Amino acid sequence: MRRSDRFQAAWRMLAVLLVAACVPLAVSAGFRTADTAAARIHAANATKTSVTATVVSDPIRLPRAAGQSVAPGAPQAMVQWNIHGQTNIALVDVPGTAERGDKVVHWVDATGQDTTPPRSDSDAVAQGVSTGVLVLLGAACGAAFLAWCADRLLARRHSAEWADEWRKVSPTIGPNHPERS
Repeated sequence: MRRSDRFQAAWRMLAVLLVAACVPLAVSAGFRTADTAAARIHAANATKTSVTATVVSDPIRLPRAAGQSVAPGAPQAMVQWNIHGQTNIALVDVPGTAERGDKVVHWVDATGQDTTPPRSDSDAVAQGVSTGVLVLLGAACGAAFLAWCADRLLARRHSAEWADEWRKVSPTIGPNHPERS
């Protein structure tokens, strides 16, 4: 085995060990991201309140576009709710069976304006897992790129060593043979 072959094998093993060493880093980054996201979600959810809203218009069902293979989104209707002595109205998604006069659960913020429903803790977990996977994938891609660069640099060295070995085996073989000049 040539010295450059040993170097190449060692470099590849080092790249694998580098990626393996990044596993704890990826797990740590994932946990930190999940904790931060959970705190952010809990803070946002703390400002949300559910109210009972009344459907005040007939639900609108968007027609299916020509060639569209999936069903259109949820029907929407105008709903009205009272909070803090103030009446508010908004166009929101309603259940498919909703009719004018039905009661639906609607989410509002601290000022009584409509907002999105509270997010679950699984959203924070998903963010943490995706961060961990991205860190590990980045480390793997970086190590693979460095190994590829080392392989390209060593390819020249290998070619030169092969040429030297061929000349040692038979000095009459090769482009520098006197009969080919």
